[in-house]
Amino acid sequence: MLLELRSVVDRVLAAPDRSSRGAPPPIRLSQNEMPWAPADVIVAAMTEAARNAHRYPDYHRAAARAAVAEAMGLDAGRIAIDNGSGTLLHALARLVCEPGVHGVRPMPSFEAYAAALSLAGAESTEVGLDENGAMDLDAMLAAVGPETRIVYLCNPNNPTGGLRGVEDIRDFLKSVPARVLVVVDEAYREFVSAEPVDATAGLLDEFENLVLLRTLSKAHGLAGIRVGYAAAAPRIAEALRRTSVGFALNSVAEAAVIAALGAEGLAVAKERTAVIVSERARVEAALTAANVAFVPSQANFLFLPGDAAELLSRLAARGVLARPFPKAGGARVTIGLPEENDAVLAALI
Repeated sequence: MLLELRSVVDRVLAAPDRSSRGAPPPIRLSQNEMPWAPADVIVAAMTEAARNAHRYPDYHRAAARAAVAEAMGLDAGRIAIDNGSGTLLHALARLVCEPGVHGVRPMPSFEAYAAALSLAGAESTEVGLDENGAMDLDAMLAAVGPETRIVYLCNPNNPTGGLRGVEDIRDFLKSVPARVLVVVDEAYREFVSAEPVDATAGLLDEFENLVLLRTLSKAHGLAGIRVGYAAAAPRIAEALRRTSVGFALNSVAEAAVIAALGAEGLAVAKERTAVIVSERARVEAALTAANVAFVPSQANFLFLPGDAAELLSRLAARGVLARPFPKAGGARVTIGLPEENDAVLAALI
């Protein structure tokens, strides 16, 4: 391991210094970020909030919760909001897990599920994906045992982009014991084109053990602000609110939520996600025509099967930063602006 690290360091030191030659900045398609700054209405709201930063934010996050509830068509009692959806998925593990219990999680998927279960003291079983890069719900159901308390689903899945439709999720929930909390992480839900974005919200009326997690980091371009929210049965949402760290949602973030989920903010997000979805389709069509392997996606990224190091090298030659997943056998590249996607295509075709 030490020899490998030294080898990497030697290569970096031996590489020419591009910064002194005015080299263009890399095309950052490694973090699934939106390529635009937040909408003007959000920036204005955050700026105004910053002017009042000498005041504490709302401890109960009432206005932000109300904005989420209205956008989802739900009662505010069903909403908990916190410092990123990652904070909430950890909180859910702490609510229902302790040493000796068990959780089920997909793999490859968002790494935080394993960390959340481990930190809560729970054992966990990782379950592989189906042939479409989505949750293998039959296998996940088979992994549920007497000690299972929580199941994480990533839908669409990160890093593969596969989606299980609302009817599949409903069938899964019907089969899972009511004592098991089913957490559906929908960080990329706004990019789904296969079914309505709000299709899963109706499941909350049917299943008391369902939690939907969403974020403002992706579609609303607020990755640096750290806001996520949960929609769940009132008792679960209340438990999340009661156990949250006080003032974890700062006043600038609260202002961003309210502006993002207002009429103007939602209109901007809808317009921008439509561009990403259109670009995703264009890139997929070009890769298909060139016989380049990829996993069809319902998110704002594509997974490219193959040797991760080789893929990253080809992309880097065109100035593109991507995310390697060596254990999953490939790399993930975010869908960006048209000219950024053109650089991806030039590297792969």
